[in-house]
Amino acid sequence: MRGFTATHLRNMTFGAEDSLVSTLGILFGIASTGVFSQQEIFLTGIITIVVEATSMGAGSFLSEESTLEVDKRTKLDPIKDGLIMFVSYFVAGFIPLTPYLLFEVNLAKYVSIIATLIGLFLLGYLPTKKPKAGLRMAVIAGTAASIGFLVAHIFSV
Repeated sequence: MRGFTATHLRNMTFGAEDSLVSTLGILFGIASTGVFSQQEIFLTGIITIVVEATSMGAGSFLSEESTLEVDKRTKLDPIKDGLIMFVSYFVAGFIPLTPYLLFEVNLAKYVSIIATLIGLFLLGYLPTKKPKAGLRMAVIAGTAASIGFLVAHIFSV
């Protein structure tokens, strides 16, 4: 894509990966407790996505601005990078969230895992067209998401 730099790809990948992992982990964790309704889980997902997308977008903008202040030779577009981070986080967050809108909570948890792992694989695969990159993304990020599962298991009522 013309005008799409390595920095833009990094922000897009970072935002989408973090959204998939964080949203999946949070939703699976709270859904596994058995304490929350489907509506409460979905609302938690929406709040998580909006707050985290805003935070990640702001963080990207601020880090790029700081880099420009330190190194004037750097070619960055902090506004564009922040927007890419925000949009990628926001959009990707709906991959693990949507099953909670479509299915009963116990089924949604597992559909969410499958959808997220597919999303992670595609996130790694599409820029490179290498299955190894897709598998690496799915395995490493999927392992990170498992922390939510572990915490839910330890603290479930």
